Amino acid sequence: MIKRNILIVLITSLLSIGCERDDICADSTSTTPRLRIEFYDIANTNELKSVPRLTAFGEGLDETSQSIVSNTNTNALSLPLRFDLEGVTTTTRYILRKDANLDLDNDPATSSNEDVIEISYTPTFQYVSKACGYKAVFNDLSVTIISDSNNWALTEIINTSTVENENEVHAFIYH
Repeated sequence: MIKRNILIVLITSLLSIGCERDDICADSTSTTPRLRIEFYDIANTNELKSVPRLTAFGEGLDETSQSIVSNTNTNALSLPLRFDLEGVTTTTRYILRKDANLDLDNDPATSSNEDVIEISYTPTFQYVSKACGYKAVFNDLSVTIISDSNNWALTEIINTSTVENENEVHAFIYH
């Protein structure tokens, strides 16, 4: 019995010596960032302007279960970006629906309006730590509003062409 207890203490000690402080990825550690967009007033380009009742979801995805935001008044949006291969230009498209759920009465004056934004970038991978692994950084960022007959999002400007920190604003959309 004593030999068994000594063996358990010895094994536990060896296991705890083998663990390093960075075996747990801290919440404060920078991981793969999301693209941050802020919305501004087209008439006063220095003034943030909320998009009323915004719903945002990836093109081809189910908006009900896979929305980034749903029916929310907001002046900023953080979008996850897809990445497959390092160094290969990737394109992600999002549908941004303004005034979601207002078209229940089929009145064109109050109906919702969908715009599509196309985001292109080239991912690279950076080693963070043993616990956190790698994170993606997105270079050569471009954001394009796909033109349609009734765009509510009128113009876009890139603030920084590298998405490395999700607390930074990467693009502005004016409406």
